[in-house]
Amino acid sequence: MSNDKRRSGSSDENILYLDETSGDDLARALADAEKAVAAVEERHRREEAPRSASLAPAPIEVELTEEVEMGIEPGTPPQEVPHAATLEARVKELEALLLEEKERTILAEEETGRLREAAIRKAADFENLKRRTEKDKSDYLKYALCDFFRELLPVLDNFERAMQHAGTVPEGPLADFKLGIQMISRQLADTLKRMGLVEVLAEGQAFNPNFHEAVMREETDAVPPGTVVSVLQRGYILNDRLLRPAMVKVSAALSHPADDSSAGTPASREE
Repeated sequence: MSNDKRRSGSSDENILYLDETSGDDLARALADAEKAVAAVEERHRREEAPRSASLAPAPIEVELTEEVEMGIEPGTPPQEVPHAATLEARVKELEALLLEEKERTILAEEETGRLREAAIRKAADFENLKRRTEKDKSDYLKYALCDFFRELLPVLDNFERAMQHAGTVPEGPLADFKLGIQMISRQLADTLKRMGLVEVLAEGQAFNPNFHEAVMREETDAVPPGTVVSVLQRGYILNDRLLRPAMVKVSAALSHPADDSSAGTPASREE
């Protein structure tokens, strides 16, 4: 037995045996060391946090700006970044597209100008057509009764002749009848005047071929030559349009015969 203890003691001679008191001290020392390390690491983290917060965004913003300017999607891996030649080709392609869009815009503006001019021209044509239609309508309403009044003019002439003949009838039983006819004549003249029918001024006026028709010529020195002496048939105008010219007698200058008193025979002159 003593030999076994001596043998075991010789094999474990390099092992350090601690009692219970020494073991507790060592555990407390390790715990304190771990707390100190943890405190140092925490202090380092707190010191590094503001510095990383102030320095980190700037490079990221620059990188994003450069990537956007180069037409690269943010976050593209470095191996997928296009080559400079590819970027130049892309720039040329975009310039070609921009030039094409400008040409298309110019063509669109020219087409818009042509359409605007066409619309203005159409509006002017429509306005002219509208005015012309209104004028034609107004002329139709004014002169629609021209044919009717032309057919009525001979009736008015006969009525006027009857009135002239009534003036030669002696006063008597027909006086009231004559007065009634004169009143009807005035009423008819007023009605025709309201409808636009007026008489052509002729007697005492200078002869006007646009409104007068000369059928007779009378030599006289009572009025200047070319003056209407009398009216043989009245003329009428309907709304500024001549329906019938007035048939008139026009004055002419006197034709003086040759003065024979101043002329003598050769014999008498010799005497």
